[in-house]
Amino acid sequence: MSTNVSQTFAVHGQSGAWLPDRQLAERVSHHFGTPAFVYNADYLRHNFDMLRQQLSPSIDLLYSLKANPNAAIVDCLRACGAGAEVSSRAELHTAIRVGIDPANIIFVGPAKCRDEIADCIRFGIFAIVAESAQELDEIQRQAEASGVKRAVNVMLRVNPDFKTSGSGLTMSGKPRQFGIDVEQVPGLRGKLDTLALVRVIGFHVYMGTRYLEAEPVIENTENILDMAERLARDLDIEIEAVDVGGGFGVPYFDNEEKLDLPKLARGVNAAVARFRKSNPATRVMIELGRYLSAGAGALLTSVRYVKVSRGETFAIADGGTNLHMAAVGVGGFAKRSFPIVNLSRDRSGSDGVVTLTGPLCTPSDTMARKADLGEVEEGDVIAVLCSGAYGPTASPTGFLSHGYPNEVLVDGDDLHLVRAADSVSDIISAYRLPGDLPLPGDKSEFTISTRLSASDAHYGGGIVDGAHILQLFGDAVTGLAALQDGDESLLQTWENVEFQRPARPGDFLTVRARITRRKRLRRYVEVEALRTVRAPDAATSTVIPVSPPERIATAKGLIVVPMPNRQSKPEEVSQ
Repeated sequence: MSTNVSQTFAVHGQSGAWLPDRQLAERVSHHFGTPAFVYNADYLRHNFDMLRQQLSPSIDLLYSLKANPNAAIVDCLRACGAGAEVSSRAELHTAIRVGIDPANIIFVGPAKCRDEIADCIRFGIFAIVAESAQELDEIQRQAEASGVKRAVNVMLRVNPDFKTSGSGLTMSGKPRQFGIDVEQVPGLRGKLDTLALVRVIGFHVYMGTRYLEAEPVIENTENILDMAERLARDLDIEIEAVDVGGGFGVPYFDNEEKLDLPKLARGVNAAVARFRKSNPATRVMIELGRYLSAGAGALLTSVRYVKVSRGETFAIADGGTNLHMAAVGVGGFAKRSFPIVNLSRDRSGSDGVVTLTGPLCTPSDTMARKADLGEVEEGDVIAVLCSGAYGPTASPTGFLSHGYPNEVLVDGDDLHLVRAADSVSDIISAYRLPGDLPLPGDKSEFTISTRLSASDAHYGGGIVDGAHILQLFGDAVTGLAALQDGDESLLQTWENVEFQRPARPGDFLTVRARITRRKRLRRYVEVEALRTVRAPDAATSTVIPVSPPERIATAKGLIVVPMPNRQSKPEEVSQ
C-alpha cells in the first residue's frame, strides 16, 4: 500500500495514530462489549510497507513480539514479509504457529531456560542470541541432549562501550543484565573452541527504545557495524549476521514529533551499504515492535459513572491501569496522557474538562487529568489511541481480578475477535484449595470431540438444542469419572450453566471436563464446550477453522463416587 495513510483511514493529528470512528465503536461495543483493544490490519500493513519501501531490501525486518504477541497481529505482519524476534516459548510457538519461517526467527532474553533453548534447537530457528558465557554452556548441553549433528547458530548480544542519546529507555552502554560486555567478548575465543555444537555467526546489539530523532539511530547503526567487524576479527569468525537493534519511536504526547523516516532510512541505508562492501553475504537485521503496532491499536473503554468531587469532574471507565499500564504513566513513561478521544461526542462540540479514571481501587488509576472530552455522559465510549503496543500483555490484568479484555481485529469492514476476554470462570478456575491439586500423572481432565448434526437441532433446525449440549457435558463428566476413579460415578448437580453462543449443525465442538476440587467421595468439575470449526458455508461447502476456539457453553457440576467395596476378596480355590 503506497497511498498516504490519511487517505486510507482516519488518523489522529500529530501522533498519526489510527482514529476509530463512532460507528466502529458502536459495533465493537454491541458485539463484544468494553473494555476492548481494537487493531486495524490496514494500518499495520501500511506501516510495514512504508518502512519496507524506505529501508534497503538488504535489511531484514523482524517484528518484536514483546510489543504485541497477539497471533493475528503477528500473522498480519508475517504476510507483509516480517520475520520475528521472540523472547519466550509462547512467543516462539506463536511465530511458528502463524507460519513464520524458522530461518527468519531469533530468540533473545537474558534468562533463557532449558526448555526454551531446546525448542529453539528443535524448530531450527536462525539463531539463539546468547547473553552470557554461562548461556553458551547451556546451549551446548541442550544441543548434545537433542542429538543434533550440526552446530547451533548463535549470535552474541554485546553490551558496547559507546553510549546513545535520544532514547526513552537506554538498554546498553552501561552496566546492564543484557548481553556480554564488549571488553569480555575477545576472551570467549578459547571457550568457543571447546563448544563443538555452538557456532557463533554474528552479533546483536540493542541500544535503546523510543528514538524520535534519526541521528542517534544512524549513529548507533554505524557504531554497531564497526564494532561487529572488530569483534569478528578478535574471535576469528565470519560475520553471517548482525542485528543492529531498532527502537524506532512513535509520538505519544503533545510536542513530540514523528520520527523522520526518510532521513533515518538514508543514513541507515548508507551505513549498511558501506558495511556490505566488505561483508556482502552478511544478514543485517533491524527489530521493531512499537513502531509497527502502536499506532494501529486503540483501547475502547466505556464510561460507567460521571461524578463531581470538590469541583473536579471524574469520568470513571471500565478499563484502566489493569489493561494499559503505559497509558497511566507506569513503567518507562512520564505522567502524561496518551491521545484520548470521546468517540460518542462530536469533537467540535462544547468543551468538557474531565479526569478519566479506571475501575481500580487506587488513585493512580488515572488515564488523563483535565482532558477535553466534551460533555461526557455515562455510556460514552472513550478511545485511548496509540495502544497497539505494550497494552494488556504489559499490564497487571490480574489486579482486582478483572481479567484480560477482548481483542478485536478490524480488517476492512470485518471485525474478528482475536482474543476472548477472561470470564469469571477463567479467572477463578486457575486457583486451587490446599489438598485439591492433582498428584503427578493424575487423570484430572477428559476431552471429547464431536460434530453436531441436524438431528441435534431445534428451532426449525437452525440452532442446536441446549439439552444436547448438556448431554455432551454429561458424557464428558462420565468419561472423566471413569478415568479418574474407575467408575462412572453419579452426577449429582449442575450449576452456573451458561450458554454464551449458539451452536449450529455442522459445527465441530470440543467438550472438556476437568476436576477443580477433590474430596474423599466428591469431585467438583468444570465443563466447557468450545467451537473449533464453524459449520460450512452453504454456497461454498468450505469449513471455517476458529482460532482461538469460541466458548459455546460452560457449567459446574458435582459427581459423587461410590463407597469403596469393603467386602473381603473371595478365597482362592486350589486346583
